[in-house]
Formats: sequence, C-alpha cells, structure tokens
Amino acid sequence: MFPSLHANPRSNPELRTLYEISHLPPAADLREYFLGAMTILSQHFPVCFAALMLPAQQDDFLTVEAIYGIGKETRPFTCPGPKGLIGEVFKSGHPLAIENLTREPLYEELAKSQKWVKEVQPPLLCIPLLVDGESTGVMNISPLYGSGRDFLEDFHFLSVLATFLAPVIKKCRTKERDIPAESGMSTLKLSLLEEIFEARLTEVLSRIDPYVEIKNTTGLLHDIISLVEKALIKSALEKVGYVQTSAARLLGINRNTLRAKIKELKIKEGKTPQKGSKGQGRNLPARKGGACL
Repeated sequence: MFPSLHANPRSNPELRTLYEISHLPPAADLREYFLGAMTILSQHFPVCFAALMLPAQQDDFLTVEAIYGIGKETRPFTCPGPKGLIGEVFKSGHPLAIENLTREPLYEELAKSQKWVKEVQPPLLCIPLLVDGESTGVMNISPLYGSGRDFLEDFHFLSVLATFLAPVIKKCRTKERDIPAESGMSTLKLSLLEEIFEARLTEVLSRIDPYVEIKNTTGLLHDIISLVEKALIKSALEKVGYVQTSAARLLGINRNTLRAKIKELKIKEGKTPQKGSKGQGRNLPARKGGACL
C-alpha cells in the first residue's frame, strides 16, 4: 500500500478522488458517468488520456465507450478484440502497462479511422474492471505518478478506483441494453394492436355505403374515434373497479380529462359491488349493443 493513503484525508488526493467519485449524482449513461469520474480524477492528478473499453454483444469484439482527454468523438467504436495486452488484462484481471501502442491491435485498428489516436502518448496503464471477480471491461489511462518506473503505485490506486467504477458502469451498461429490448417489445405490442384494429375497421368499412355516409354531418372518423375511446374507457373503468383515479393512471391521462370524456361520451358510471350484498352486480349499468370494432 502506498503511504499517501495514511495521510490526512483533506490533503490526500487519492482519498479525495474516491470520496468525490462515490458522491457523483446518477448519470444518464455510462459515458457521462465515466467522463464525470475522469474529470474529478484530473482535478487531483495529471490525467492526459483515459478510455473505457467494454465487451461488445458480438464475440471477440471490444467497444470503446468513452474517451477522456484527447478524443472528442462521442460515438462508441467497435474493434476486434480482446487481443494484445488489453485482451490479456481483460481475461486475467491483472493490470499491465502498454509501452508500445503500435503493437496493440485495438489501437492499430482505431488509428485507421481516428486521427486522435496518433496523439495518445505511451505508456498507458491498462486496468481491469472487476465485479465479483468477473472482468466486465478495461480502462486505459495515462500514469498518475509519472513514467519511467514500475507503476506499482499507479496500479494499486487505480485498481482501488476501478472497484468504485466497475459496479456503476456495469449497471449503466445493463440498463442501456435493456432499454432497446423493452422498446422493441412495446413496438411489437403496438404493431399487433394496429393489425387488429386495421382488420376490424376494414370489416366495418366494408359494410358502410360511402354514398350514404358522406351525408352524415358528424363524419365517420369522429364516430370511429368516439367508439374506440368509449370502449377503452369503459374497459379501463371495469378493470379498476370504477375508481376514476386508477383508471386515469392506467390510461395515462389526467383525472379531469377522464371525467370530461365520461360526460362527453355518456358513459354510465358503475359502482363497485359490496361483498355479501344481495343482488350483487345489479347496480352495474346494463350493456347496450353497438358497433363492434
């Protein structure tokens, strides 16, 4: 352990860094979190360059998710990996120093399309991001205590720092991957719903004489929308026992809007039957026949 950890926390840059990073507010994404952490680190140490690299969903690929210091690009870069020393660190979970970037496959691949790579000066320290002993990514960063040594002090502090960063980065990554899945499921549901509506509306329209309908002053579109709204609101009310606040929340509308719609569409307000009462359910409004969508 390096002796500076035993110093006064207020004058100790390592402890100040860890304390401030641990109090970072929730970030919108992992890139924002990583850049925020590196900004704090740079206030106490000379951080010239740092990069966050995580495994891609494809096998044998690494994604450069965030770059601090030199690169100004915001989009992630996917490169073949994990190979070279970066791959060795990712697989072994032990930090290493990269003395020659031209021999590192990932940087060699990045240099073909990213001009900023030429500005990165070795050596770079490659630090594994471990969560419960499992490698979830790596961090490349310039030495904090100067070059030309064995980097033991750097490796020790940066490994401690990585234990703070890794769980948050993993959580952000998992959240980002879950969003497209949820979005895709929602899109699928809407697509199926659209197919059902389209099929039923086509059936209804096939029974309507267009020459008679054009004489209708209210308009077919208005009638169809009103029928759909009425059926949806009635179903929502029945589902929540005619509690309007709950129905409004289910429909995603304001309670006052729901009340106005109930009045406008002339929806009879039912009452939740009391347990044990005679004639249970008789106070509910009778269902009337109507157009079926």
